[in-house]
This record gives sequence, C-alpha cells and structure tokens, in this order.
Amino acid sequence: MSSLSRKIINPASVLIEQTAADLCAAFFEAGLSAGLKSRHKTHKAFVHHNLEKFIPKAVEILVDMLGKPETPDSQKELISQALLERANDPDLITLNEKIQPFKEDKPRPIIINSESLDSLFTRK
Repeated sequence: MSSLSRKIINPASVLIEQTAADLCAAFFEAGLSAGLKSRHKTHKAFVHHNLEKFIPKAVEILVDMLGKPETPDSQKELISQALLERANDPDLITLNEKIQPFKEDKPRPIIINSESLDSLFTRK
C-alpha cells in the first residue's frame, strides 16, 4: 500500500490526487503528440510512476479555482474541504520557500518628544 493510498479517506481528499492524475495524463499525451519518447507505454503507467510530482501543481490549480467567481459554490466547498484536510500534511506542502525573518535596512531613528524633555529641565 503506497503512502498516497493510505491518505485517501473520503471523496474530498481524492480530489487532489484526481486533479494531479489528470494533469499527469495530459502532460504524457502532450509529450507523445510533440514527438517525445517515454519509457512508460501508457498514460496509466506514467501517472502511476509520476503522480506525486504533479500534486503541488494540482494544489496550486485548485487554490486558483477558489478565487474565480465562475466556479460554483458547491465545487468551491469540495475544493476547500480537500485542501483543509491536508493543511498540516508535511508530505503535501507546496511551498519550498523558506520565509526569511524581516530585517530592516537601516535602523529607525528614535523620535523624542521635545516638549516633555524641555519640561523636565526647566523650573517653573
């Protein structure tokens, strides 16, 4: 049993894998039609071997679909369920970027309220 098949729990979670499989099959067909050769004889074999490589792109496409107004609400609900289900899954993290801590270019000047300083040093 592969690691992906253990993660499939309900139809909401299959959406990401199905989208990745569709992308993978389309990539294979486009490559064959462009004259490229593959060691995989069918698109099913290609999908079985390369499915995990297409999951980040599938997640990106599904997230983009959430922002489109022409996507029906029922479909948006399925997409959001599938994405929220995997929110803390370290195997499906799509951001490979490390967020750098914020550093200011120059130190900011300290602004002192001059009225309060003058009042400290003047006698009344």
